[in-house]
Amino acid sequence: MPTTLFSILGLVFSALSLFSASFLANVAADIDNRRDAYAALATQITRKLADDWKLSSIAPHYAEEALRELSPVLDADAPELRSLGPLVRAENIQVEPHWARPLGTLSAGKLAERLAELINRSVGVQFVGKFAGGEARVTAELKREGGRTKLWRLRIDGLQAPPPHRGRPDRRVVSYA
Repeated sequence: MPTTLFSILGLVFSALSLFSASFLANVAADIDNRRDAYAALATQITRKLADDWKLSSIAPHYAEEALRELSPVLDADAPELRSLGPLVRAENIQVEPHWARPLGTLSAGKLAERLAELINRSVGVQFVGKFAGGEARVTAELKREGGRTKLWRLRIDGLQAPPPHRGRPDRRVVSYA
């Protein structure tokens, strides 16, 4: 009787482990298959923000929790970013799932956090944004909320003005008269 009970428990545990591994592998494969969609979403959100440089213009893209944190400053102006102008193109786009980052020291809390990041399909998208008035490093963190991918954080830093445009060189008039 005890042998049968332990055999059944072993089978249930094995089936549960197999189901969990299969589920997590499918989620990881889904994240990998959607890399281009994540990159396109981050670029689209940045382009929309760069139209007027107000957080309120991208408010529908934010996750609910992030939107609550930002609600006091949604209508604030960003004069230091306004000088960048609209986004012309995005280069060197890199999409990295958060659960794939190095773990560091092993702990139950970090493992639980990584599992939550995998289930929430949390990804980071980084690219160099070429704006009309310069370039900047853009980092967007996206996660799944309510069946849709939402923006969790958006960071734009490393502002650089473009090199000065040197049109035609100065013409020199040389007269041999």
